[in-house]
Parts: sequence; structure tokens; C-alpha cells
Amino acid sequence: MNNLFLSALLSADAAAESTRDIWDVVPQYITFGVVIVISIVLLVILHKKSRLPRHSELKKQVASLAADIAAINPGAKRIDFIKSVSRAMYKADNISYDANMLAEKERYGDLGTVSKLIADARAELSAYKFGAREPDEGEGLAAAAQKVQAALATLDNIIERDSELKSRK
Repeated sequence: MNNLFLSALLSADAAAESTRDIWDVVPQYITFGVVIVISIVLLVILHKKSRLPRHSELKKQVASLAADIAAINPGAKRIDFIKSVSRAMYKADNISYDANMLAEKERYGDLGTVSKLIADARAELSAYKFGAREPDEGEGLAAAAQKVQAALATLDNIIERDSELKSRK
């Protein structure tokens, strides 16, 4: 009888102790779950921010750059002129980088051509920003606009090729 009473007492203590252990572990599991969910959300955000643009999105960006270059007013105040040139240069840098990364990823030379044309247009604009050219000298702006238009034509060919490849499938 003693053994039966002792074993019942010990099992009651063990059950109470195991219940206490469970409630000690639950907050840890909740913390781990929250960390995992936050990590997944951060990974999704990073993926969306670092994703390369599609060809049509790249074309829209280049068209926006062409509009920015066309909107540069050489007759504006010097500071406004430099701000608009700097804005176009910044946009050209980003587009050139994206096109270069797309060219490396897809191993497609025409995207490399687009990247080079945009970088050349940026070089034409940088002469205005750094004082090598005056705002009334329009040759650099015209050359930059021409190179951006050539990049747009190349992107049109790329998008046409894409639609041709999709129709074959």
C-alpha cells in the first residue's frame, strides 16, 4: 500500500512539473514563431526591392529618362538646370545598372547595348553638371537624347523578340 501511495504521489508531482515545463516552453515557441515570420516578411521585401525590372518596365524607365532629358531647359537658372541634369544623370545611372544586370543575367548582348547607350547619354549630361559645357551649348543634350532614343529602339526590338519567342511556345 505504501508503494501505491508513494507512486501516486510521485506521478502527481511529475504531472504538475510537466505542466509547469510546458508553460515555460510556450513563450519560447511563440518568440521563435514571431522571429520566423518577421524574417520571412523581410526576405519578401528584399526580394521585391532587389528584383530586376522586366523588359517592358525597363522600356518605361528609358522613356521616362527621354522625357526628363527633353524637359531640361537650358534657359532656366543655373541651379535649376544643374538639378534637372543631375536628376537625369541619377536616373541614367540606375537604368544603366539595371540593363547591365539584365544583360548578365540573360546573357543577351542587346541589353548590354542598351546599358552602354544609356551610360553614354549620362556621360554627355555629366559635361553640363561639371562645367565642361555651358547650358546654351545644346549639342550634348541633343546627343544624349539621340542615344536614349537609340536605346528605346533597341528595347523595342528586344520586346518584339520576346513576343516572338512567346508565340513559338
